[in-house]
Amino acid sequence: MGVTGDWYNEFGSRLRLRADAEGLLTGTFEPGAGPAGRRDLIGRLDVRPGAPGVALGWTVAWRDDRAGAAATTSWNGQYFPDSERIVAGWLFTTATGPDDAWKSTVIGQDTFRREPPTD
Repeated sequence: MGVTGDWYNEFGSRLRLRADAEGLLTGTFEPGAGPAGRRDLIGRLDVRPGAPGVALGWTVAWRDDRAGAAATTSWNGQYFPDSERIVAGWLFTTATGPDDAWKSTVIGQDTFRREPPTD
C-alpha cells in the first residue's frame, strides 16, 4: 500500500498523503487538537529501497484566511511498512520579533497509524 492514504496520530489528527514515484509528498493535515480546519502539506520521501524504514518529511503552513497567527509545523521521521506506522518528530514555529526568536519553536513527536484512535 505504501505511504499513500489516511493516517491518524494519537490526538485524532488526520494526515492524508499522496506519494509519487519521484518521492514528492502532497496532501492535507487536519488537526485533532489546536487550530481547526484542513491544511495543505508538501514534503518528500526517500523512494530508494533498502532499510526497514523510509525517511520522509512534510510541512504545513498555518497562516491563511482562517488563522490569525503565522506559523508552520514540519514533521521528519520514518515510515515503517512492516508495522504500517509513521514515527515523526515535529517542530512548530510561530512568527515572533527578533527578541523573542528563542522561544518561537516547540518540539514534539507523533506516531501515525492507519486507524483513528479509539477513546
